[in-house]
Amino acid sequence: MQDDELHFLEEQLAGTELLACVTCGEDTLHAHLEVLEVYLVGTELLMQCTHCQTERKWMDWTPTKPKGQEN
Repeated sequence: MQDDELHFLEEQLAGTELLACVTCGEDTLHAHLEVLEVYLVGTELLMQCTHCQTERKWMDWTPTKPKGQEN
């Protein structure tokens, strides 16, 4: 595998989470589709199951960094 192919696959994998899918009935990879809301305590994302394509909301509880103040 070439370096650019490996880099592309690593980026794709970084944009996924292993989540329980109600439709599939098992843990499957879910891709990040859209950022719905950003909070200080985390980020709400719209996710899509890579197996059955159903969508769900998911909360990433990684705290967000506050933006610097603009004058």
